[in-house]
Amino acid sequence: MSLSVFLQWRFNIFLYRTLGWGLARRLIFSLGRLHLLWAGRGDRHRIEAAAAEVLGRGEGDPRIRRIVKGIFSGILSHYYEKLFIAFESVGRATRFLYDAVRSDDLEVLRDALASGEGVILVTGHYGAIEYIPTLLAVHRLPVTMIAKFKTVRLRDQVFEQARKYGIRLIDAGRTENVMGRAIRELKEGRILVTECDEIEEWRPSRRQGVSFLGRVTGMDRTLNILQRRSGARVVFGVIHRYSLTRYRLFMYNEKQMLRQLDVDASPSVGETVLKFLEMKIYRHPEQWYEWKKYFDIPPLTGTVIGIRHAAAVPVMGAALQKAA
Repeated sequence: MSLSVFLQWRFNIFLYRTLGWGLARRLIFSLGRLHLLWAGRGDRHRIEAAAAEVLGRGEGDPRIRRIVKGIFSGILSHYYEKLFIAFESVGRATRFLYDAVRSDDLEVLRDALASGEGVILVTGHYGAIEYIPTLLAVHRLPVTMIAKFKTVRLRDQVFEQARKYGIRLIDAGRTENVMGRAIRELKEGRILVTECDEIEEWRPSRRQGVSFLGRVTGMDRTLNILQRRSGARVVFGVIHRYSLTRYRLFMYNEKQMLRQLDVDASPSVGETVLKFLEMKIYRHPEQWYEWKKYFDIPPLTGTVIGIRHAAAVPVMGAALQKAA
């Protein structure tokens, strides 16, 4: 049983809601640690091996152990945030988001939205991703989210909560033409939230390669197709978690991303956002919670016309130095 399904057992959710979120947080972390030690041992070993490979150190290196400890804490924080935003009342959640999340960068999104062509807000499985759609909604921005759900109970609850906030959800597991629906949402001038690191959903190119976390793979074509067909602007955004009560929203338009990546241009917007997420992960590995899928990144096949490698060593060094 996956950690996600385990923490979303009906009885566990009953406990969270009965105990209050302060005690629920402790319960989620306790149950999560027990699961990782017992049923989730395979996932735990995969995460440790992935972090060691990406950061270029042995699994026994003390710095790697400290980083992996932070990754596990980040994974459990993610599940707490997922359940909190799904089950907390609208009034209390709204006050929490206003108080806990520094949101100055919403101006980047508003500027892009002013074009009237819609905005593709690209994020990753990083930090407090679960708060992004609700944060936008409480700031009165028109948001649509593409999502998948591991349990029917959580899906029904999230759809009910989304209705209260005015968020439109596209269930990728039940919608026949996700791309067509997404384009229609963008044509209405809305913000479409999607993730660039859904590894199992990638449609890899056979000709354009990209290096992601040191693994060479085919460039996912999904975002490029969506942007070309819709004409929407693209913004990258993440909510960085400093603690469970202190966060900051970071957003970047394409020019800002290219400047930070220190490149003049990128072959595609899909490559730009993926490399930008990679840079974030190298600097803050504890914020990314998809480490167990690292070894599922598909190898590149076919004739390659170009691969861009990130300047990974300096930012990896920063992460290891912070863990020392």
